[in-house]
Amino acid sequence: MKPKKIIFSLILILLVTIGITFGIVHQNQVKADRIAQERRKTEDRNLKRATAAITTAYQTRADQDIKKAETALSKLSKHQKNDQTKLTTKLTQLKGFLKQISDINDSLAKATQSKSDQDIKATQALINQETDDYFKTDQANAQNKLNALIAQIAKEKSEVDAKSKSEAQAQQVVSEASQQADHTTEVSDYQTYVEAPQGAYQTSDRANSTLAPQQNYQTPAQNSDNNGNASGITDSPGGTDGYQPWGEWQSSNGNASGITDSPGGWDTPNNSGIVWDH
Repeated sequence: MKPKKIIFSLILILLVTIGITFGIVHQNQVKADRIAQERRKTEDRNLKRATAAITTAYQTRADQDIKKAETALSKLSKHQKNDQTKLTTKLTQLKGFLKQISDINDSLAKATQSKSDQDIKATQALINQETDDYFKTDQANAQNKLNALIAQIAKEKSEVDAKSKSEAQAQQVVSEASQQADHTTEVSDYQTYVEAPQGAYQTSDRANSTLAPQQNYQTPAQNSDNNGNASGITDSPGGTDGYQPWGEWQSSNGNASGITDSPGGWDTPNNSGIVWDH
């Protein structure tokens, strides 16, 4: 009977050991499953948070929201490498989009300030590079602003050209009026000169002192022995000047004005009193 008891005892011990071992393994498995489940829940929760943070960053474009998205991505576990890579790429793309938008705004501001054709073309080139659907609204807004700037520059240029043309025309009118006034003055001066009476000429003191007024002029007695002329003026170049009253004066070889040293002896009473330069 003893051997049977021994065998039975061994079997019982074995069963107990197996039961205990199974229980321990089961407990460990349950614990592991529970831990894994909790880990999965945490990973899912972190993944959702990271995804939501990136979505928010795309919507607000705020720096603080982008930083929150970066923090959320850093909490993804090594078991979420694929998701982490995908979301990181999306966030990097957002940063690139925002850089493009910023560059366009800066270029547009520069073009607005300079109004140069080069800056306008550079801005247009940047706008044309916004091919992603994310830029749909931004591209339309930027294009509208650029078009408005181009229209404004064209309007200002047209106004400047019109003003310059108007000023040039006004200057031409003033110039023509000035020329016309000068011409009128010249014509008036010429007519005044032509129509001025002979008496406008002034005689010299020498002529006035040489010639006596007609009313004081006295006829000297004729002397046949005198070498003078009939007028009584000696040394007359004509030598034979004949004196006659003014109303009956006739031309002779001498002069009729009675001017001594008169060149050529052709003076007339109208020229009397003029000093001749020798």
